[in-house]
Amino acid sequence: MGIFKAATGSVGGVMADQWLEVFTCDSMPVDVLAMRGVRKSGDRSANVKGEKEVISDGSTIIVSDGQCAIAVDRGEIIGVYDTPGENTFHSDRSKSIFHKGGLKGIAKQSWERFGYGGVAAVYQIIMYLDLKEHHSNPFRVTRTVNIKDRHHLTEMDINVTMAGMFSFRIVDPVAFYRNICGNAAGTVKVSMVLPQLQAELASALGEALSRLCSDGALSPTDISARSEEVAAKIAQAMTALWTEKRGFAVCSLAISEVDIAQADRGLLQGLERDKVFTDPRMGAAHLTAAQGDAMRIAAANPAGRVGMIAAVPPPKPVNPLLQKNDDKPSLWRCSCGNMNTSKFCENCGQKKP
Repeated sequence: MGIFKAATGSVGGVMADQWLEVFTCDSMPVDVLAMRGVRKSGDRSANVKGEKEVISDGSTIIVSDGQCAIAVDRGEIIGVYDTPGENTFHSDRSKSIFHKGGLKGIAKQSWERFGYGGVAAVYQIIMYLDLKEHHSNPFRVTRTVNIKDRHHLTEMDINVTMAGMFSFRIVDPVAFYRNICGNAAGTVKVSMVLPQLQAELASALGEALSRLCSDGALSPTDISARSEEVAAKIAQAMTALWTEKRGFAVCSLAISEVDIAQADRGLLQGLERDKVFTDPRMGAAHLTAAQGDAMRIAAANPAGRVGMIAAVPPPKPVNPLLQKNDDKPSLWRCSCGNMNTSKFCENCGQKKP
């Protein structure tokens, strides 16, 4: 009974799978990377008993702009169709009398199915990939970087945060299918791979930032002005990594925010100011300007002017006749009017007061 069922199932299955199919894929949602192709059918279609996983040789695969179709047989890629329009499917394992087949092909396929109990020994699917750019994917990285000041021979750690957007697209359908898609039963969405891509991108940005700052090639305060240069280098590096591993390429990468911690920003500003004052002329000019500012502030304050005047008492008058001279005898005038140098008046004999 089992042999009879296998025999009738193999012959009937082969005959049902002789019909040619048409595979299409509607416009993919923006968050979809890959999805199964749909076998076109209608109320007038006679192909209603064929196996879903058998695609007849000579079937048509319709590919739209921005799409790519991959034919897979038992997990192995047997065809890649990236030309927009109609493409013809080829497989020696599912010959059709409507496309270079014949009665010999039917007999051979029936015998093969009979050996498997009436079931086809093939598992063929059509997977469509979206080759368009997937944009507006955010990234953010905070990294502690070590910077060195060659002028002052100082070294310090600062916290830098970078954020922005990047876009990517599939450029190697075979690598993407093998490493990401696989034998997916449903759709492959951007959300399934985005966290990994964001983590790897943040890691690459952090490493590049640390290397540039520590080597003295880039100051953290210059990142905003040179963000396009940094982004281009990172995009190139990530494309080389992702294309080989996942079939992706970075289309664009924009750094929209560069933030240095407030405390670290003050340290950097002080470091830059000290670097300027290593020039003696700049240091003298700064000192002169500071003194001038202090005097103008004091002059503008009435209390300050009084305080400055009161703080400096006027000099006391000195009588040259009473000024002491260690080299000459002191000269004094007696009440009689005579000028004397001794202790007694030479005119009247009075004692020096």
